[in-house]
This record gives sequence, structure tokens and C-alpha cells, in this order.
Amino acid sequence: MEHRTAELAQAFAAPAEGARGLLSLHQYELLFEMTTQLLAAQSLDEQTSLVLDTLTAGLGCASAAVALVERPRGVLRVRAAAGFADDEALAGLELPLDSNAPQVRIVHDGRPAWLARTDEAAAEFLRQLGAQTDVLALPLFGGHLHAEPRAAGETTTGGLRGEGTERFWLPQSLSTGALYVGARREELAGTRLDLLTRYADRIGAILSHTAHVERLSSSVRKLQRERQWVESIMKSVADPIVLTNMDNEILLQNRRAEELFSDRRDASEGKRRALEMNDLLFSAYLSSAAVASEEVVGRDLILVDPIEGADIHFEVISTPALNGRGERIGLVSIFRDVTDLRRANEELARNFVKLQQAESEARRERDRLDLILEHVGQPIAVCDTSGKFILFNQRAELLFQEREEMPWPALRAVRNNSVKLTSFISALASGAESGRQAEIELIDPETSNRLPMEITSAEVADAKGQVTAVVSVLHDLSEIRELERRRVEQQLFESEKLAAVGRLAASIAHEVNNPLEAIKNSLYLLTTGKDMEKNSKFLEVARKETERVSHIIRQMLGFARRSGEVEWVEPNQLIEETLILVEKKMKQARVEVVRHFDPQLPKIRARPDQLRQVFLNLLLNAQQAMEKGGRISVRTSVYEQALQPTVSVQISDTGRGISESDLARIFEPFFSTRSKGTGLGLWVTQDIVRHHGGRIEATSEEGVGTTFNVILPVDSPTLSEADGGKKL
Repeated sequence: MEHRTAELAQAFAAPAEGARGLLSLHQYELLFEMTTQLLAAQSLDEQTSLVLDTLTAGLGCASAAVALVERPRGVLRVRAAAGFADDEALAGLELPLDSNAPQVRIVHDGRPAWLARTDEAAAEFLRQLGAQTDVLALPLFGGHLHAEPRAAGETTTGGLRGEGTERFWLPQSLSTGALYVGARREELAGTRLDLLTRYADRIGAILSHTAHVERLSSSVRKLQRERQWVESIMKSVADPIVLTNMDNEILLQNRRAEELFSDRRDASEGKRRALEMNDLLFSAYLSSAAVASEEVVGRDLILVDPIEGADIHFEVISTPALNGRGERIGLVSIFRDVTDLRRANEELARNFVKLQQAESEARRERDRLDLILEHVGQPIAVCDTSGKFILFNQRAELLFQEREEMPWPALRAVRNNSVKLTSFISALASGAESGRQAEIELIDPETSNRLPMEITSAEVADAKGQVTAVVSVLHDLSEIRELERRRVEQQLFESEKLAAVGRLAASIAHEVNNPLEAIKNSLYLLTTGKDMEKNSKFLEVARKETERVSHIIRQMLGFARRSGEVEWVEPNQLIEETLILVEKKMKQARVEVVRHFDPQLPKIRARPDQLRQVFLNLLLNAQQAMEKGGRISVRTSVYEQALQPTVSVQISDTGRGISESDLARIFEPFFSTRSKGTGLGLWVTQDIVRHHGGRIEATSEEGVGTTFNVILPVDSPTLSEADGGKKL
């Protein structure tokens, strides 16, 4: 090859034949031989290397580059270069085909052009090439030049090839690339230029053909790889995949499809029949899919398992297979085994029916429960573990449900009630002992009255034992406490009457006893005197009757004695319990009760029922003294002026007061400053206090109010004596 290239260079040094400088026969032969060598090359890279060697070593060009058109990508790509500043960098340089630059325009119009370094349009390209001289751009499959090639920007008219200097230019559609040859213009004149253009005419088709072959080879290899990938993917897919032509013949299928349609290896009679049945069923499916209007067909198909003989439910999705022209050539069908899904759907449908039945039954139970809840007189609320309401009846709704346009006092009461219930449920969740049953005080949103409630809660657990809700039942203690208050008042009233009767009986007994004693003594003297035999019968009757009167009087004295056990009690607690009994009555009378309790107050020994009667009498008297309402102050303290430990309970009112004359008589029996009073209350009260070893004092100022001060020893000796010295 190097020998023929040197011979070609020597042939160029010989003078041209004739006046026109035509090529010699030897030069033609060498040119033909160099072209033939291109055909023997194995690849496009070898051909471009031969072209560059011919241009530089054979034709004496300083530099050269070969570029080919890649129309799908829309670029003119430099495949190889030699003699430039950086040949490796130039290889792969791409020029957009839509550019109007002269180095690209030659491909469009098929005419060569000189690219001068002084030309702005070509300067950037020449800089990229690193050219040291002007560059001749020749289109592959371009025309012949007899005269000098036009410069960039010149226009040249071409015509048919014939005698003369005019040559025709090949059509634009046949331009397949370009040669860029770097040389001085005077070096490429005449025979050398003619040989160069003819060489370009010949190599263009060869290079284009080789490039096309390589593209085809690359496409074939790509298709082979893609086919291998497709086959590999199909084999790895568990679902059957089948490619059929327009005659419903199977062209390609994966292993799973073969098992269903065509695997007849060691086929028994049953398996063979199953395969035939599957072929018939699939053919019927393909026939129906062929006439379907939609592009993608999805239908259910039941096939037979050739091994097990059981039905297999498939969901078949078929899409058209198209050729390169978009024409339909068959179907690609993918089978999805939905047997388990169908069974699951059937089971789900059965379970759904059961669920509907259970839901209907639960709805009936819920209706019955709602009916029961609505007719229960007590508030019932169901909350989750966080205290959020889930369900409540109408009574509970009035206490806990916020409503639109609710006035602020009612809204505040509802929120206060909700907070208290939530706190109680939290205590239940924390396992507190007081969490299941307790007393809480709510507020009636309609009247703002306090509602003492007894709440009982129970946890509701699911099948796993997880607590899901808390049911709370509230019992209104207002009526119970009102009844209890009335009962206690009645008991106290009866007790007061009995005490009064007892004291009255004691007083009468003392008054009657003395005359009876005198009569008794006189009768005794008469029985011991003279003439007693005559009057002894009548005297004996008198004596017996007087004994009978004495017995009755002794019974009345015993009835007047106190009852009840002595125990250690807290005065503050006794007063608070008594205040609870009169709380509603105080509110109705618009009386405010102010407490000033000494928290360090000691316990005292007393009969608690009797002390409650004392405090109740004083509180009711104070309330009745304030017809238009007022304030009652209850103060407890340690009484410092006594020699022994003593407590003081002061009950003051802001009523009309008591005059000095009446104040001196208020503890007398049957004396009262009220028209409807019995006059026994303060008398009984004083008697109870005295029996406990204490005293009661009263101070009053008309128009300002009255104060009663009950002074009680911590441990009364009179109680011990009354109990026979028994220590508690």
C-alpha cells in the first residue's frame, strides 16, 4: 500500500498530457487501484484511514478530514482527520445540517468551496480544525471542477456534462458527506485538483455504502440483542405470553404458554385432550378479539390445567403487534392467572353477605340500644379512652353537648362538665381506685345550678382485650339529697319536739313530784295513827295510786335522758355536712354562706347527731332572720380564753337583729321572736351544748345582725359522767 501511494505521488509529479492538463492513463490506473483498495477494506474506519493516507501521502495534501452525513440525527460528523493540530479531538466533531455555514452548505448544494481563514463565516470551523492553510471543502458525490473552485459565498451555475468547461452537479439528495483538504491554492491547481475531485466522486458512494452497511449491522446486532432480551424476559415471566399472527397461529410463546398449548412431551391421553381444548378455547378468544373495536382487549378465559385437570381462570390482555409501517400483523396476548383472585372474590362476596347480615343485626341492636338509652332517666355517656364522646342519651346531651347559638354561661357549664368527666375517665384509665365510682359536681347549663352526681364507669374491651371505650352512668343526687335533707329535718324536728316534750315532762315531773311526796308522807302518817282500821281500805287505795303516779313520773324522767354514742369528731366536717343539708334552701333564700374554717382545729368528743341538730338550728334561725337574703359567716377557731382545750364555732348573720329585751329570753322554752316559731329550738340547742360541757353565747345589734358562739371543750367530763365513766 505504501508503494502504490508513493507511486501515486510520483505520478503527480509528471507533466499532464495535452493543453488541458488531462490525466494520463497511468494516473487513472493508479486512481482506480486506490479506489479499489477501499472496497477491500473491512470497516469504515479502515476506509477513512486509506482515504486520509491517499490525500496526504499520495496527493501531497498538508491535512485532510472525512465527514459523513447522519441524517436521522441531523448532523455532519467528522469520522477521521490527519495533519491537523489535534486529529483525535476532531474525530467525532459534529456540525448541524441546518447550519448555513460554508463547510455545511457544500453538502446541500453539491458544490465545492474554498474555506479561507480570512472568511468570518468559516473562521470558527477552521479554528476548530487547527488548519494552517486554507481548506478546500469537497462534497462527496459532488461535481467536477475544471476552473478554480469558488470561494465561500460565490455562486456557480452548473449544467449538463459535455465538451467545454461546464460540469453538472450531483443532486442534493446524493450528498453523503464532505472532504476537507488543507493545502495552498496553487498546489491544488490543474491536474492535481482534477484528480482530487474525481477521487471524491468515487469514494463518496463507497464510504456511504460502508456506513450504511455498518448501520445495518449495528441494527441487526441490536435487534438480536433485543430479541435475546425479549426471549429472556418472556421466559422469566411466570404468566403465559403468546405472539400470534393474523391467522391465529402461534409465532412465539414462553415456557408457561407452551405448557398450556403445545407441550406434548410424554403426553398422556388426558393431557393431550387438555391441550386440544386449550387450543380451541384460545382460538375462539382470538377470533372474538380480532373483531373487537378497541385496541387493547381484556377478557376472561378459562383453560384446563394439563397436569392437574382443574380449571384455571385467566385474565387475557391482548394488544396489536405492528410492523414498521404501522400495519397490524398479529396479537400479543398476556395471560394473568386470576384463579386465586376469583376464589378470593367469591369468598369476599360470601363474607360481604355475612357482613351485611351482621351489620343489619348490629343496626337493629343499635336501634334497640338507642331506644333503651333514650328512655333511661339517668344520663349515660360513652367515650373513647381519650375522653372524646362517642355516644350519649338525651339527658347526657343536655349536660355535655355544645350547641350552636348557646349562651356563654351555658357553654361554659357544658365545657366544665366535659372537663370533669374527662378527668374522671383519665383516673379510670390510670387504674386509680376511685376511678370506677365517685361523686362529681356538674352544672346545669339551663339553670346554672350545681348538680351533685354519682358517676359509675366501666371499660369496654374488644375481643383482644384492648379497651376501646368507657361507659359512664350518672345518678343525680340532688333529689336524693333533698329527700335526705327533708328526712333529717323531720328527724331533727321530731327530735326537737321530743326533747322539748322531755324537758317539759321533766319540769312537770319536778313540780308534781313534791306534792306527791307530801301526800305520800301524809298517807303514811295516817296509816300509822289511830282509827286506821276504819279508813285503812281507802288509805291503801290512795297509797297505790300515788305509787302509780310516781312510777309514771320516773318513766318521763328516763325518757328525757340523751341517747346516742359518744365519739371523736371533726367540728369542721360536721358543719360542712350540715351546710350541705341547707345548701339548696340557702340558695332559694338568696343567702350566701361564707366559711372561715381553722384547718388546725382539733377533734372533740361528742354525740355527732346532737351537734348537727345544734348547727342546723342556728343556721336555719340565721336564714329565717334574713327575709330578703344576706350573708351567713361560719367561723371555727381554737378558743384561747378557756383553761382546757376548747373550740369555738361562730355563726353570724346580717339579718334584722334581736332587741336587748328579747335577747335575754331567747333560750327560754316556748319563747320565739317569730309568729310561727315554737320557741323550743334555742332551748333544745342550749341544753345539748350544756350537756356537752359547753356554753352558747349570743350577741346582736338591731339592723346589723346576730352572732351565736358555741364553745365546746375538746374532751367534756360531763359526757364521761353521763356514759358512766366509759372512755372512748
